[in-house]
Amino acid sequence: MTMRTAGRTEHDANAAHVESAITNSLEQVRDILCGAQLRELARRLSHTDAQLAAQAEELRSEARRRLDVLEAHVRREIDALGATVEAHRAAGAGALGNVARESRDALAACEQRIQRLEDLVTRTHRELRQQLLEQSKSFLDETRRTRAELSATIERELAAAWSDSADAAPDSPAHEATAESERYPKAERRSDEAA
Repeated sequence: MTMRTAGRTEHDANAAHVESAITNSLEQVRDILCGAQLRELARRLSHTDAQLAAQAEELRSEARRRLDVLEAHVRREIDALGATVEAHRAAGAGALGNVARESRDALAACEQRIQRLEDLVTRTHRELRQQLLEQSKSFLDETRRTRAELSATIERELAAAWSDSADAAPDSPAHEATAESERYPKAERRSDEAA
């Protein structure tokens, strides 16, 4: 009885050893057949991710810089217009020291100028805000367009890499991963459209 148990245990150990050797052999064959492609794909993905991150950061920096320039320009314009209004008010106040008739005429003229300047300030301020809004929208559209282009590039790279690996082994896990990667960009596109 113990001899049978010992024989069975030895047989099980040999079977486990053979199965382990087969698994190792399969892993080695898989590494030989697909290892270089998988490593190349991983390298391309990491390179593409790095490029995408760099370009996104560059776009953010450029948008931030342009918005800062616009804000500084708007501030300078408002300060200049405020200084002009103040100059006209000062001129009106100086004219008030003259004769009453001249001061009434000067005051009326000054008030008209101030009104025109305030209208101009309001209109200019509104136009500057509109320009800022349009440029912000333009930056956002440009960012979305660049993101879409980068996504399309990544999809093409992935499709090319997966099709290369799928051509090598159509029933392999890489073929299933290709189908999964085709589903993923569609879902990502839907989420981008929803955003």
